[in-house]
Amino acid sequence: MIRTVAAFLVTLVAAGAWAMLSPGASIQPGQLLDGHASLHDDCLACHTVASGVEAAKCVKCHVVASIGLTQTNGTAHVVPRPAVQRLHAPLVNVECAVCHAEHAGRLGGGRAARFRHDALPSPLRDDCARCHEPQRPADEVHRASAAACGVCHATDGWKPARFEHASLPQGTACAPCHAAKAPSDELHAQNTSAPATDCGVCHTSNAWKPATFAHEKYFRFDRNHPPRCADCHEPGKGYKAYSCESCHPMSKIAGEHREEGMQDFKDCVKCHRSGNEHDAKRGGRDGGGREGGGKRRHEEEDDDR
Repeated sequence: MIRTVAAFLVTLVAAGAWAMLSPGASIQPGQLLDGHASLHDDCLACHTVASGVEAAKCVKCHVVASIGLTQTNGTAHVVPRPAVQRLHAPLVNVECAVCHAEHAGRLGGGRAARFRHDALPSPLRDDCARCHEPQRPADEVHRASAAACGVCHATDGWKPARFEHASLPQGTACAPCHAAKAPSDELHAQNTSAPATDCGVCHTSNAWKPATFAHEKYFRFDRNHPPRCADCHEPGKGYKAYSCESCHPMSKIAGEHREEGMQDFKDCVKCHRSGNEHDAKRGGRDGGGREGGGKRRHEEEDDDR
């Protein structure tokens, strides 16, 4: 028993002496960064006995206001990193070891491999531009948006993003972002009834389809009136202007309407919201004139074409 205790005490004293004389070889868990190589045998330069690494010892060499701008000896970095300085400036009450790791052999390359956005104080965590403003894309969406990056992006990567149109200022035009996707069909190419950038007249910001435009508000298509824009709308004049004369000659229209005592018949869709004359309105009232006249003209509709 006495030999065992004596052997233990000898081992303990020897280990303690070795740790004191050569801590780098005896107790270090791994290689230090090159910048800290001179501290190889000076553990207490960073560590406090029974307390671990304390930020107070880090900032003796790494002055917070100069991080990213100058080296610990006061000379300027060849390539200054102002974003790094802006990140560290508010972190006077955050322990350095929360993000920074040393001893490459154990903690993964001696990099700041443990950095997490959620370790930052709330005001800084929400102020993405403090560090990432130089990375802000110059495209139309980002130029228009004044919203914080976190509205669309997560802290674990720029992509995928969850873009919301609501983050854009009221009245932001659609065309600058969506011009490349603008349809080339006749309806879109010639629609001058609204500003060319006002896609919201028919579309919502949730998706292009389904669109809210409903032609039946103005005129209902049928087998005799297919949805061919040029039949009623002259190319290049927009869709507020229309004419029925390509199929319904004015001479015949005039004669039939005057029979009913109507003189104002230029705005056809004011009364005729479809090709069925039974649907016609006269002066805001149902009916198309003398009894049976509407039916007769409906039957003759094909002759007008």
